Amino acid sequence: MVKNSREKIFWIALPFILIFILANIAFGPVYIPVLEVFKALVGMKVPSTDKIIILQLRLPRILLGLGVGAALSVTGNAFQAMLKNPLADPYILGVSSGAAFGAILANVIAQLYYPNFVFYMWIFAFVFGLVATGLTYFVSRRGGKLPTTELILSGVIVNLMFGAGVTFLIVYGWRDVQVTSFWLLGSLSGAGWHDVILVGISSIASVIFFMSISKYLNAMVAGEEEAAYLGVNVEMMKLMIFVVGTLVTAIAVSTSGIIGFVGLIMPHMSRRLFGSDHKISMPASAILGGTFIVACDTVARTAFTPSEMPIGTITALIGAPIFIYILRRRVQNV
Repeated sequence: MVKNSREKIFWIALPFILIFILANIAFGPVYIPVLEVFKALVGMKVPSTDKIIILQLRLPRILLGLGVGAALSVTGNAFQAMLKNPLADPYILGVSSGAAFGAILANVIAQLYYPNFVFYMWIFAFVFGLVATGLTYFVSRRGGKLPTTELILSGVIVNLMFGAGVTFLIVYGWRDVQVTSFWLLGSLSGAGWHDVILVGISSIASVIFFMSISKYLNAMVAGEEEAAYLGVNVEMMKLMIFVVGTLVTAIAVSTSGIIGFVGLIMPHMSRRLFGSDHKISMPASAILGGTFIVACDTVARTAFTPSEMPIGTITALIGAPIFIYILRRRVQNV
């Protein structure tokens, strides 16, 4: 009964969330009335300047934010279930920093040697994201378990290592130091429809994939031995989750930079609102994560006009206190 009521709440809230997301298109350095936004979206006549701003600048940015937030949130949800650790997310595990290093490396190669190499940016991001995840996993593993302290420390070490690599590439291999540094902190500026399509396809595919294995994720939350007893091939499932999660994170990072804490706090909010069943918490995480990124991006590009604040700064200001709260509660329960 509780499960059904939470599902009903999810579907009732969905239209209001979508309206809120679209309403964010109205805000920016130039305010456009919400009614004008909806007219442009349905093809009605609006001033040409407003139409360009809505359809060519803000709509791709909003949709990209939705895709990035969804990708980071569902990956964090899956990592937390797989590792049985509420502090696991792409940012904490070092996936984001590894992916950022790979993306910048591809761009450096493109600028200095082979211009077409920029099209392989997300592939490089994926490869180095996997390397970062593997390093964090193997360094923190103790006797078949992943203690919270070791996991966090390993993630910090991997983040520092790839952060140093990123700094080296920016200083010695790239001319646009200021632009790149801003992008690394998370930015949706300059979003194009090709970015929207790439991130959108990968995000939707990841949500479908994780929903399709929701019963296995539910079993893994109870423990690897219990999951194996229920017929789950635990090691194969972990490998698939790592690969798919790293891939969608790499694609997101290669288009938006590093946006931390989204994959940490949104799965918690999803489970608290809609329950722990991953068949519901996965799409809920995707929608909440996308909405959160869009809201943070709106604040970043409007509250500090004429300047623009990196999205990662906004998400960190919100996510860091929540991270501390989750960590302290987990320590007290041990």
